Amino acid sequence: MTGPSAEEPTPEERIRAELRELRDQVVGVRGSMVATSDGFLVTHDIPDLEPTRIAALVAATFGLARQATETTGRGRFREAVARGAEGYLAVFAVSDSSVVAVVGTNDLNIGMLHYQTRDMVKRISGHMAEFDSGWQGHALPDGPPGTMHNHDADG
Repeated sequence: MTGPSAEEPTPEERIRAELRELRDQVVGVRGSMVATSDGFLVTHDIPDLEPTRIAALVAATFGLARQATETTGRGRFREAVARGAEGYLAVFAVSDSSVVAVVGTNDLNIGMLHYQTRDMVKRISGHMAEFDSGWQGHALPDGPPGTMHNHDADG
């Protein structure tokens, strides 16, 4: 019999659940990820692609788009969508230090993506806040790609 102190999901697990839910709810979402603005992968739900490489590219996209919106007087960066011959890459600001990226097929329903990501980004922002104190010194991305491990227990 299990006690009432069942283990609560980690922030990473809650973020990954949000990403899976997005894929289930929006037609054409192939996968998604959360990364830091300096290119570190937090977690992902992207099958068949190299997530650490995508995290670095997403960080570059975030930085360039943020500079472009500020320089042109468009205010704080919120999102950027790129369309290629085979689908979409959408980048959404979670905070100044983190971003959500969505990889979509040509069938991606952009309107539904925007609708679903609005609230999801707010929830992910809350989960990421739990990383804020630990990201610099305790929660480092050091396991299989797409995972963060908490190193609070030093011995």
